Formats: sequence, C-alpha cells, structure tokens
Amino acid sequence: MRILVDNEREIHPYLENIKSIAKGIYVFLGEDSEVVIHDLSDPTSSIIFLAGELTDRKLGGPVTDLVLKTLSDESEPEDILNYRNQTEDGRTFKSSTLFIKDDIGEVIGCLCINYNVTKLFLVENIIGNFCKMKEDSNENPDQQQMQYEIFANDIDDVLSKMIEAAINQVEKPVPFMEKQDKLKVIEFLEQKGAFAIKRSVDRVANELSVSRYTVYNYLKEI
Repeated sequence: MRILVDNEREIHPYLENIKSIAKGIYVFLGEDSEVVIHDLSDPTSSIIFLAGELTDRKLGGPVTDLVLKTLSDESEPEDILNYRNQTEDGRTFKSSTLFIKDDIGEVIGCLCINYNVTKLFLVENIIGNFCKMKEDSNENPDQQQMQYEIFANDIDDVLSKMIEAAINQVEKPVPFMEKQDKLKVIEFLEQKGAFAIKRSVDRVANELSVSRYTVYNYLKEI
C-alpha cells in the first residue's frame, strides 16, 4: 500500500484532521482504491495526501478538471457522489468528491475517492451470462413457459403441489369453479404429467369435488 503525505506544507487544520480519515478509508477499501486530499488554496499544486496508485499521481499534483468546473459553476458546491470515471486505458472507477469547508462555509479542499470497479464489472458480466435462462430471451412472453421443478420427499407431496398449482392458476376457489375452470385445472395437470402418478385421478376428483368418471371425461375433452 502506498500512502504519501505532505507534512511540510502549512494547511488548514480541517485538512490536517482529514488525513487520518483518508488513511482509514484507503486501508478499509484496499489496493483497488485511491484516496486523495486536495488543498484548494493552490489548485495548481493541490495534492497533499495520496493513498493508492490508480492514477499514478504524486504529491504536489494539480486538482482535476471536474473540481475546477464545479467550483467555477457553483458558489456553494455540493458533494459529487458515486459517479463513473473512465480512464484512457479503459479502466472504470466509481468515484466520489467531497468538498471540505471552513467555519464560514468557504471551500478549502476536497476529499476524492476512486475505486477500480473494472474487475467487478467483468465478474458481473460472467455471473450475468451464467445466470441467463431460456426465459430471458427476446421471445414473445406469451410463447414462453417458465419451467419449475417440485422438489419433495415423496410422490404424494409432488402430486399435492401440482394440484395446488393447477388450482391457483385458475384464481378461483373450487366451490365457485365452473366446468371450464375445472377443465383448465385438468389440462394443466395433464400437461405436467400428473396423471402418470398412481391414484392421481382419485386425488384430483376429490380436490375438485367431482367423480373420478368426470375427471376421465374431462381428460377426453382436452
């Protein structure tokens, strides 16, 4: 870890106090970060504290164009938080610039934090590609059918959950279901292969409050 501190230059006490905070932030974030303190009494040679090596700057380096622009545009500049920085060599930084003011509200310096998120973006892309599902394609949503698996300890539990799912997709309590609703339930279960399970017809008939022969007739209809 590289931490450079200018202890010879006379600076405002507030900036002096910020040095320990800046060091703590850098140690916390680690080597993919960079923390800089600028003394804005001399923008051409403003860097008085530098932790990290992301931008290869040195003590006595100048303030950035963003800080200059902000100070020229705003009499009371607000902190600039979590903005994207892109370097010439293609790296991406997540950055924040916090302005330090004296007792009368004058800006005397700023604390700048950069974090190299380039590797995180690469990992994000890898994870995103790995997590892509068939349902994430650009197909017509009406043509897509989400695939779910039921994980259970016995086949009766599997059948129970299939029947529950079939009834739920009708969105109507069984006592209020009409024939078309029950046909929809039977069709759902048929498509899911529920009737390959032993005694499933009796279970479904009981849940729908119909006879097993009615279930067979519904199956013939669909």
